Amino acid sequence: MQVFKAALKAFFRHPIYLLVYVVWLSCMGLFMGMSVTDAPSEEYLERPNVAVINRDGGELSKGLASFVADNSVVVDIEDSERALQDAVMQERAHYVVIIPEGFSADFAKAAADGTTMPEVQTVVSTQSASVTMMDNLVNEYLNVSKTYSLALPDAGQDQIVKRTNTAMGHSVEVNVVQVAEAPPVSNAFLLYLQFASYTILLSIAVCSAVVMSRFGSEEISRRTGASPIPRLSANLQIAAASFVIMLVCWAFVSGLGLAVFGSKLVGVDASVIASGLLSLFVYSLFGLAFGFFVGQLTSNELVMNAASNIVGLVTSFLGGVWISLDLVGEPVATIAKFTPTYYYNEALHAAFDVSGGGFTSEVFVNLGVVCLFALTVFAIGLAISRIRAGKMGSWKGLSTKASLQSAA
Repeated sequence: MQVFKAALKAFFRHPIYLLVYVVWLSCMGLFMGMSVTDAPSEEYLERPNVAVINRDGGELSKGLASFVADNSVVVDIEDSERALQDAVMQERAHYVVIIPEGFSADFAKAAADGTTMPEVQTVVSTQSASVTMMDNLVNEYLNVSKTYSLALPDAGQDQIVKRTNTAMGHSVEVNVVQVAEAPPVSNAFLLYLQFASYTILLSIAVCSAVVMSRFGSEEISRRTGASPIPRLSANLQIAAASFVIMLVCWAFVSGLGLAVFGSKLVGVDASVIASGLLSLFVYSLFGLAFGFFVGQLTSNELVMNAASNIVGLVTSFLGGVWISLDLVGEPVATIAKFTPTYYYNEALHAAFDVSGGGFTSEVFVNLGVVCLFALTVFAIGLAISRIRAGKMGSWKGLSTKASLQSAA
C-alpha cells in the first residue's frame, strides 16, 4: 500500500485546500442555512415601515391611506425629493406610496368613461415578503375600488370606499396540517444541503485532482513503471486514496450540518435524513469523477482551481442552488436539465417532500441520472489518460530508437 500512503501524503500536504474548500465553504453554507426562518408555530405577522404621501386629499385617497396605515407601520416623511431619497436610502421606509394630486377625481372619471385607471407611485427600498405583500394589498385595494366603481356608477366615492373597506376586511383562517406522521425537514437544513453541492464539488474535485495529477506526471509515471508494483495495483491504490478523500469531505460536510441543525431535525423520520445524505454522497461521486477529469487535463494547480470554481458556480446556478428555476426563463430552465446539480436538487426536494419523502422512486431516478453524469465524465477522463499514456509511450519509443542509432 505504498502508493496509497503516498497519495494520502500528497493530499495532506495541501491543508489550504481543506481549510478553504471544505471548512470555509461549509461555514458559508451554515450561514446561509441559518438565515432561513422556518414557519413559526405561533401566529406571526410582519408589518413593513410604510410612508404615505397623499397629495390628493380626495375620498378614495383618504381611504387608501387609512387602509395602508391599518396594515403597516406608518412613518412620517416630509413631502420633498430630498426627504424621500433619504428615507429610502436609510431604509426608514421600506415602502413608499405617493398618491398624486387629483387622483380621486381622475379615478372616478376613468371609471365613468371606461378609460385607463390612474395609478399611484410606489418606491421600494428593500425586497422582502412583507413589502411584496404590502404592494399586493395596495393593488388589490385599487382593483376592488375599480370593480365597485364600474358596478355602481351612481354611487359616491364615500360609498365606494366604504364597500371597498368592507371587502378588504374579510379574512380566512388558515391552519397548517401535518400530512406525514413525522414533521417536515427544516428549510435551513435543506438550504445547507443545496449549497453543499458547491462545497462538495470544489473540495473533492480540487483535492483529488491534485493527487491524480501528481501521479500522472511523466516523472512519477516512470518511477511507478520501473517499480515492482503492478500498474493495475498502483492505479487501484490511487483510486482508493481518492475515494478516501471523497469520504473525508462528504463526512465533514454531512456531520457539520447534522451537528448544527440537529435541533431542527428532532422528530424527522430517519429515512428522510438518510436519503438527503445519500443524495449528497452520490453527488460526491460526480465531484470525484470531475476531479479525475481535471487531473488528466492539467497538473497546474491554478488551472485546477479556476476550472473547478467556474464549473461549480455555473452548475450551482443552473441547478437551482443560488436562485429558484421558477424565476428564470424557459431556455435557462431547459439548459439546467443538462447539469447533474439539477437532478441532485430534484432528489433533495423529493426526499424532503412533506407528503411523504425518504427513499422514494423519484429520489433514486434523479440520483441515477447523477451517476450517469459521473460515469460520463469519468469515461472522458479515462480516454484523456489513455491518449496521454500513448503519447508518452511514443516519446519513449522515439527516445530509445534515437539512443540506439547514436550508439551504433
